[in-house]
Amino acid sequence: MEAPKELEGRRYVGDKRIQKVHDLESCTNETAVKALCDAKAYATFGPDELSEARNRGYKPATCCQK
Repeated sequence: MEAPKELEGRRYVGDKRIQKVHDLESCTNETAVKALCDAKAYATFGPDELSEARNRGYKPATCCQK
């Protein structure tokens, strides 16, 4: 999916409300990511890696698993 404008250049984006991380390169649920951006309830990670998201307690969203 194409990343929303506010998330350009990011791959992993966390949903603070449910502690799930979306992989924007493999996400199949654009509606969930749009709702996340509209609510401004997202977290980005530095470095932009799944391991960093997991270190912060986020689990992969089911719509983004390969």
